[in-house]
Amino acid sequence: MVLGYATVTWFIESTQPFDVRGAMDHQALSQRLDTLIAALLEQKRRELNAGRKKVRVVVTGDNFSSLPAALLSLAALDRAGYQLLVTFSHSASVSGLKAAFISEVDSTCVGALYGEQEPAAGDDDYSSLFLPALSTNSLSKIALGIRDNIASSWVFHALNRRIKVIATLNHECLNHEATGLPLSLLSRLAEYVTTLEQYGIVIAGKKIPTAGQTLLTLSDIRTFSGDAGLRVARHTLITPAARDEIRRQNITIIQEP
Repeated sequence: MVLGYATVTWFIESTQPFDVRGAMDHQALSQRLDTLIAALLEQKRRELNAGRKKVRVVVTGDNFSSLPAALLSLAALDRAGYQLLVTFSHSASVSGLKAAFISEVDSTCVGALYGEQEPAAGDDDYSSLFLPALSTNSLSKIALGIRDNIASSWVFHALNRRIKVIATLNHECLNHEATGLPLSLLSRLAEYVTTLEQYGIVIAGKKIPTAGQTLLTLSDIRTFSGDAGLRVARHTLITPAARDEIRRQNITIIQEP
C-alpha cells in the first residue's frame, strides 16, 4: 500500500519530538510511521470488506499435509467475493499450523480477519461456517455433542441458527489404508461422519467406494451408483448402517478374491 504524499507530510510536520538542532528523533518517527501505516492498512482492509458476505473458518488439528488443500478452498472463497473470518483451535495454534496458515492466507486472500473468540451473542453476521480438514478430535466431539472446544462451539452455534456448515475430512478419514488404525476405530470414525451429515453438516470431498477400499460406510453406499453390483475387497469392513442401506437399495455385493 502506498501512502499519500499529503498524509505523510502532515504526519512528519505534526510529529514530535525534535532535538536541539531541530532535527527529528528518527526512532520516534519510525515508530509513529509504523503506527500510521498499520492504521491505514486496517482502514483499507475494512473498506475492502464492506458489504462482502462473511464465511467463518475454523482451522483444527496440527497436520500440515492438509494446508495446501485448505488454502485452495479459501482462495476460491476469496475470489468468489467472501470475507474470511478465521479462527484457530488450540492444537492448530501451538503446533505452528496457525503461523503457516496466516502467512499463506495473507499472500493470497484479500481482507482476511483473525480471532480466537468463542461464539457470543451477536455473532450472527456470517453466512456459512467452513471447517477445512476437520481434525479427528473435533469430528468426534461434534458427533457426540461435546462442546468444549472452539470448533464444536462454533458448529453448534451455526446449527442452532440454521447457518450452513461445510467440512472437509482429514487424512485419517480420507485415506483409511495409509493410517494404520484398526478397522474398528475407522468404522467408528465413519459413523461419526455419518452423524455429522445427519445433523445437516455438508461433508465435501468424500471418496467413491472402490474395490480396494477396506471400509465402507453409509455415506459411501449413498453415493454409489451402478447396476452391476458393488465390488469389494475380501476383508472389507462394512458398517452396520451401510449394510442396512445395501439391503434397502438391494445392492449386490461382489467380493473380490
